[in-house]
Amino acid sequence: MSIKNIQKLKQFGIFQDHTNSNAKDFGKYNLFYGWNGSGKSTLSGVFRCIENKTTSSKFSSSEFTVSVDNGTAITQANAADSDLNVYTFNHDFIDENILWDSVVKSILLVDKEKIEEREELEKLKKEQGIDSKVHDVEAEAIRKLYDAVSKFGTDSARHMKTSLQSIDTTDSYYLNYDKRKFGKFIDDHLEESKSDESLLDDKQIIDITNAAKPDQKFSITFNQQTINQETFTKAKERLDDLLKTSVFSKTIQRVVEHSDIKSWVETGLDLHKRHDTNQCELCGNTITEERTKQLEAHFNDDYKAFQSRLESAGGWLAGQYIQPQTLLAASDFYGEFKNVYSEACTALEKAITDLNEEVTVWQTVLKEKTANPLETGLTVEFISESSVRAFNDAMTAIVTTVGKHNHKSVNFKEETDKAKKKLELHYATTEVKSFGYHDKKNKVVDRTASNETLKTAINTRSSEIRKLEDSLSNEGVGAEQFNKSLHKFLGRSELSLRFNPVKKGYEILRNDSEQVDGNLSEGEKTAIAFVYFITKLKENDNKIEDTIVVVDDPISSFDSNHLFHAYSFMKVNCEKAKQLFVLTHNFTFFKLVRDWISRKNKRDNQNIANFYFVKANSEVPRTSTYTDAESALTLYNSEYHYIFSRLHSLKNQQTLETDDHFLAANLSRKLLESFLSFKFPKNRGNFANLFNTAVSASQNSEDEGKEKIRKFINEYSHNDLIETNEDFVESLIGESVTVISDIFDWIIELDERHYHEMMDVVS
Repeated sequence: MSIKNIQKLKQFGIFQDHTNSNAKDFGKYNLFYGWNGSGKSTLSGVFRCIENKTTSSKFSSSEFTVSVDNGTAITQANAADSDLNVYTFNHDFIDENILWDSVVKSILLVDKEKIEEREELEKLKKEQGIDSKVHDVEAEAIRKLYDAVSKFGTDSARHMKTSLQSIDTTDSYYLNYDKRKFGKFIDDHLEESKSDESLLDDKQIIDITNAAKPDQKFSITFNQQTINQETFTKAKERLDDLLKTSVFSKTIQRVVEHSDIKSWVETGLDLHKRHDTNQCELCGNTITEERTKQLEAHFNDDYKAFQSRLESAGGWLAGQYIQPQTLLAASDFYGEFKNVYSEACTALEKAITDLNEEVTVWQTVLKEKTANPLETGLTVEFISESSVRAFNDAMTAIVTTVGKHNHKSVNFKEETDKAKKKLELHYATTEVKSFGYHDKKNKVVDRTASNETLKTAINTRSSEIRKLEDSLSNEGVGAEQFNKSLHKFLGRSELSLRFNPVKKGYEILRNDSEQVDGNLSEGEKTAIAFVYFITKLKENDNKIEDTIVVVDDPISSFDSNHLFHAYSFMKVNCEKAKQLFVLTHNFTFFKLVRDWISRKNKRDNQNIANFYFVKANSEVPRTSTYTDAESALTLYNSEYHYIFSRLHSLKNQQTLETDDHFLAANLSRKLLESFLSFKFPKNRGNFANLFNTAVSASQNSEDEGKEKIRKFINEYSHNDLIETNEDFVESLIGESVTVISDIFDWIIELDERHYHEMMDVVS
């Protein structure tokens, strides 16, 4: 990946609110120009944050967003996750690596002569790269799966809390149901939560929910009645015997044929005997003795005795009717028992009706036998076992329900807790099966174990890689390469590094023996620091092609000869970098780098090299941003050309923005200082003397315009902290445009030819 742009900088030092609206996306080569104090070093700190995978230690509340070309933007929040290979040269790098009076941190360069070991190292690194990527991808997948399982626990606990709270609002266990309780419940009921047997149907949920409610009821008393099937079996045997029995008598056919006549005659015969008369009370005729004997023969004593047996059987049978009991109201029972009790009552009522109907059939047949005792063809069926069983089963169901009800009343809390646990298990199992919890949790465990095994292999290989790197790398090779580059860079060999194993770093020596102990010029320090940085780019066989290199002003205190050395040294070593960022305040160095990377645009016919200008306003407090460089900066061959062009463009504008007024003051001083230094070289380096000399050389040294220029430059330019008053900005805006015109008029007065040739150039 490459860096695409710096989308946002907020409270990052002087960059208080930068956006990328005025700058094109970065290319392979990127050159920034800005004067001292404009914010270049602060900008390099953004790259340093990416390199160190951290936020800024200087600006703790800062925010930044760095876009990359095919990945997630890097921000202060996720900088630790960045995998960009960035090396940044700036003052922070120097401070972290070099103690000028003590030691320079070591450099480990790979010994190129150990071919076999290098090949093995490359092989291991390749394997390490593949495995590390696989491990990281799998670790992220495991993390997401783990997060999903964790979220499942939270969500499920919330769902269950809602469902269980409605049962009993006084139970603190369910009122405070959470992820921890849910997890423990699943662990305690691991196998049960895997089984479908733990799931309840809608009816069961209703019944158990009712059973869990905290409404306690009184115990119930109920007397059970039982019917013995054998009683009816024996009764049928006796009844069959009666129905088949016939008493001998001299049969009077008409009496036999008509039961009503039989009853009438039998009653009348008995009346005549009791009243001792032989005269018919109906017709008044005399009943003959022979007729009386005939009737008595028909209704003899055996007959009467049998008749009495039939009447007794009828009386017993009438007592076998089952009288319905006064049953308890269903509302007396707990909710979960009401339906079962009501069903048992309905079954009992039906069984009683069925049994009584069968007894009625027996009684009807017996009445018919009683009316005609001589009839032997009558029969009855058994009282059905199913009817008796239905009665007894219904009674048993009622008694059982009463028993359950009474058990719950006596053990109320225990029973309601059981009901709640059944519901909790049902809801938990529902959640578990819906999510596939056990499968996912097992996957987390198995995949974590597998990935840990891979991590162990990676760590083992990492140790092998370190051992190989240690055998291939050494500080001596690093010092040797550094010294060669430094001597070539400086053009002399008096300074060198020597590794000190006690200090675990390099000592800086002069003439191979004398420790400098900080006794170095600024130019020597800059050279050592920059060469050290370039050498570190190759440490541990780092590939420049995979590296984003950031270089912030590597030319402090250099003369023009060393500027060229710094440029060429950077070009040779950094040209093949994945991306190169160079920031400088020195126009000569800027021009060298500009001309080099500009040729790449022309040669490759594409925008791989881009140019930017870092600028700060002069408000209090100052703020900075960077924009695309103006054409004057990319086309002219000196800073003087650029300043002349930029200030002249302000002169031609009818109105200026506030920022332009501040810019005009700084440009005015720079332009005059450069112009007068060439015009009056004896006073170069002292602007006040230059200004006075120029005034003396003017046609009218008393011109008020010259004094206005002096006052304008002294008050409004080159102040790190401008002392303002209420009229400051108003005065600046009021004077800027006229002073710019006065400056160019003065240049024409002092060197008209120079002015016109410059106008030709900048046009």
